[in-house]
Amino acid sequence: MRAGAGLLVLGAALAGTPARASLFDAYGFGARAASMAGAHAAFADDYTGVFYNPGALAQRKRAHVGLGVDGLFPDLGLTYADGRPDEAPPAAMPDPNVGAHLGVLFPLGGLIENRVALGIGLFLPAIQVTRVEALDPQTPQAYRYGALPDKLNLAVAAAFELAPGWAVGAGFHFLGGLDGTADVQLDLLTQRFTRKDLRVDVTGAAGLTLGLHVQPTDTLRLGLSFRDDLRLDYRLLTRIDLLDTGLLEADIRGVALYTPQQYTLGVAWAARADLDLTADVVWSRWSQAPDPAAVFKVVLDGEPLGLGELEAATTPVDLAAQDTLAPRLGAEWRPAEGWAVRGGYAWQPTPLPAQTGFANYVDSDTHQLGLGGGVTFADPLAIHRSPITLDLAVQLTWMRGRAHAKADPADVHGAGYEAGGPIWHAAFTFRHDFD
Repeated sequence: MRAGAGLLVLGAALAGTPARASLFDAYGFGARAASMAGAHAAFADDYTGVFYNPGALAQRKRAHVGLGVDGLFPDLGLTYADGRPDEAPPAAMPDPNVGAHLGVLFPLGGLIENRVALGIGLFLPAIQVTRVEALDPQTPQAYRYGALPDKLNLAVAAAFELAPGWAVGAGFHFLGGLDGTADVQLDLLTQRFTRKDLRVDVTGAAGLTLGLHVQPTDTLRLGLSFRDDLRLDYRLLTRIDLLDTGLLEADIRGVALYTPQQYTLGVAWAARADLDLTADVVWSRWSQAPDPAAVFKVVLDGEPLGLGELEAATTPVDLAAQDTLAPRLGAEWRPAEGWAVRGGYAWQPTPLPAQTGFANYVDSDTHQLGLGGGVTFADPLAIHRSPITLDLAVQLTWMRGRAHAKADPADVHGAGYEAGGPIWHAAFTFRHDFD
């Protein structure tokens, strides 16, 4: 039976992770967007439109590329009034990570005269490409920020300019899926495996993105975008045939790396020739979020032992999640030619209630402050006539301390705890137009 237990542990290790949003959504795609707290639905004018608003891709009439690096440094934690009880599992909070982001935009010339543009956006974690783990609901874990930097992000989109100042776009953002089975025969008498078959299929999943970008005047831009939800569905079915004893079947399934459906309305206003102000409102459909925990179902056919069929299964957790409306504000000031100073603020309300019951999906309202700047200069190698732009951003996401008082005095976490803390994000981006 130790072999069977080992396979069950393997299945658990491949199950769900606490991350519930993408790095682009929580922290921004590229240094420019990060410094402006992601208020880019109307303001995006480069490859970042693949995420913020596909329709915005049609604004740029030259090929454009960006490459950069992100660093995430979270410091979330729990505080117990009387110290952590001995029986309470330790909190599983996110670890630091770094990764690279890449964006490319291709306007199509010829007969269509640059009215069609294609874009690609990618974030690739450097330490762990995509982390997947199973955590018991009793383990305190950051619901929205758990493993965000450990998730590969890929988005593609196309835009079409209907008329001057009017453009629509569509695309997809992608994630993988996991489906596997293990068939094992074990002779308990000889303690020997007579059969060992394992199959794991990695499948793809795509979420639709749509965008509308309108510029009614020289100083006003409007953006409307939609991103469908995205999830990693997994199932691992383990069948262990205990010869002359019975059949043990363990079915592990669930949803991981969930990103909710989102609707964004944005406006960008050129208040002066050297100053742009931008604002977004994001409606996130968190009420549709599934239970983040893995669902286990174990069935033992003990007919050879006269036991009949024995079954045990976990009960899904009711998140009681609610939709959220999150405002984002940004500004870009250009004090001199080739120089830009940027700032932004976002308030991200939590979709979850305080964790008063069995589960411990820790979350709270967050304040996000971004600061940064950019410098544009001629190519020092004189290879291209178009200038080079370097962007830098520093961002603080502060999860407000929130009390999670347990209703049951016998809870393993005692009377409860308070959770919160900062998440620091730094980003650097190199951008360049091609002649």
